[in-house]
Amino acid sequence: MQLGLYIQDEWRVNRQLTVTGGLRLDVPFITSDPDIPDTFNSESLPLMEAQYSVASNTKGGEAPQGQLMLSPRAGFTYDFASERRTTLRGGAGLFTSRIPFVWPGAMFNNNGLTQGQVDENDIPGGPVFRPDVDNQYVNPNFTIPSGQVDLFTDDFKYPQIFRTNLALDIELPYQILATVEGLFTKTVNNIKYTNINSSPDVDFTWTGGADNRPVFTGESIDPTYSAVYLASNTSEGYTYNLSVSLAKQFDSGLNTTLAYSWNDAYALTEGTSSQNSSQWRGQVNIDGRNNPDYGRSDFAGGHRVVASASYTHFWGSSQNYGTTVSLFANAQSGIPYSYVLGGRAASNTNNETGSTSRNRSLVYIPESSSDINLVDYTVDGQTVTAAQQWDELNTFIENDSYLSENRGGYSDKNGAFGPFTTIFDIGIRQDVGLNISGQRHRLQFSLDIQNFGNLINNEWGTFYDVPGDFNNYYLYQLEGYAADGTTPEFTYRGEETGRDSFDINGGDSRWRMRFGVRYLFN
Repeated sequence: MQLGLYIQDEWRVNRQLTVTGGLRLDVPFITSDPDIPDTFNSESLPLMEAQYSVASNTKGGEAPQGQLMLSPRAGFTYDFASERRTTLRGGAGLFTSRIPFVWPGAMFNNNGLTQGQVDENDIPGGPVFRPDVDNQYVNPNFTIPSGQVDLFTDDFKYPQIFRTNLALDIELPYQILATVEGLFTKTVNNIKYTNINSSPDVDFTWTGGADNRPVFTGESIDPTYSAVYLASNTSEGYTYNLSVSLAKQFDSGLNTTLAYSWNDAYALTEGTSSQNSSQWRGQVNIDGRNNPDYGRSDFAGGHRVVASASYTHFWGSSQNYGTTVSLFANAQSGIPYSYVLGGRAASNTNNETGSTSRNRSLVYIPESSSDINLVDYTVDGQTVTAAQQWDELNTFIENDSYLSENRGGYSDKNGAFGPFTTIFDIGIRQDVGLNISGQRHRLQFSLDIQNFGNLINNEWGTFYDVPGDFNNYYLYQLEGYAADGTTPEFTYRGEETGRDSFDINGGDSRWRMRFGVRYLFN
C-alpha cells in the first residue's frame, strides 16, 4: 500500500519574481511479513553475516518497514522585463520514484519454503494433467527448507533522487527564441544486490596473461539454500544534461526548431528487472557480481540533435482548406554498452553460486599478443590459428575509438556508445472544411512516413543492436583453462569492424507509412 499527500503554493513576490514551493509525502508499507524457515535467522544468517557485513543489518521474514518519504521542492521564475523577453528559471528538490513493490514482493515467493520443482523424467509414465490443485505431483527428493531466499536490509530505503536545474529563455534578434538549460540529478538511494550465500573465498587468480582477475570457489556458505539475494542501498550515481534550443515562427506560416543536448549518467546498478535474482545477475563486474563496477548508466543519452519544421498554407480566405507539411529529424548517439567476455565458460567466470547465465565480466583490453592466451579453433573443417585471431582482434581494437584509447586495462561499464543514428519523419495534413450554421466542420486527411530516409535508401535510418546480451558486447570468448587449471584460454571469432560488427534492429530500421482521417468541429 502507498499513501501520498502533496501540497504546493505559488508566491508572486513582485512583478518580476515568482517562487513556487511544494512538499510531497509518500508512505509506502507492506501489510504483512513473509514466511521464513525456523532455523534461517538463528543458524544460516549468522554464517553469512560472518562473511558479509551488509548482512548484519538483516533479518529473514521481515518486509521493509513503512517509511515516511519526504520530497520537498522549490522553484523560481525571474522575468528581467527588458526590451527583449528574458526569463531565468530554476529549481531543486527531492523526488521519490514509483515504489517498486515487486522487489520486496518476491520475499513472499522466494523464502526457502514455497518453491520447488518436479522433473518430468522422475514421473513413471510421464506427467498427466491433474485439474485438482490439491493433487499435484511432488518431487520425492525435494526437501524443505531449500531454494532461493530474497532479503532486504532493515534500513532499506526505496529509490529517491535529488534534482536541480537552471535555464535561461531569451528572445534574440529577429524574434528567435533561445533556451539554454542545465539539469543535474544525484542519487540519494538506489538499490544494489549481494548474494550473501556465495563464499567470498578466492579459488585462484588468472595466470598466463595480463588479466589477473580472481575466481571464487563457488561454494555456498549454507548448502541448505541456493542463492540468498540481499538488497541494500547505494548513493553512488548521478546524471547531467546540457541543452540549447532555438525556435522561430515566421509570418509566412513556417515554424522551425533546432536543439542540441548532451546527456551522461552513472550508476552502480540499474534496477531494471522485476526479479531480484536478475538484478544481481545483471551487475557488470571484474571481481564478481558481489563487487559490481560503478560506471556509465544504461540510460546515458550521449549526443542528440533534434530539428523540426512545419509549414501551413491556406487555400482561400476562409481557412477551411489548409495543407500542412512537417519534417522531424533526430540524430543521436547509439546505446551505451560494455565489452564483456563471451562464451559458455564465461557465464560462470567467477564461479559464483546462483544462476549465472548472463555474461557480465568486463574484458581486459590487450596491448599485445602476450597479454591474452589465444588458442586455435576449428570451424567448417578449417583451423583458425591463434596468430590469425590476434591479427583480427588487434585490427578490431585499433578501429574502435574506445578500445584503442584504453588498451592495457579493463573495459569500463558502458564505456562505449553504439553507432550514431539519424532518422527523418515526414507528415502531411490536408483539411477540407465547411462553415455550417456558424460552426466549422472539417475532415483532415493525414499521411505520415516514419524513418523516411530508409524509404529513399535502405542504408539510411539504421538502428544498431549490440551483438550480445542486452547492451553487452562479447568481444572475445573464454573457452576454458589450460592444463595448469589457472591460465584461461580464449578465442576471437569476430569478422567485422566498425558498424558492420553490430546487429541491425530490423523493426526500428524499417520505414513505416500510415494513413488517417479525422473529423473535427468547433
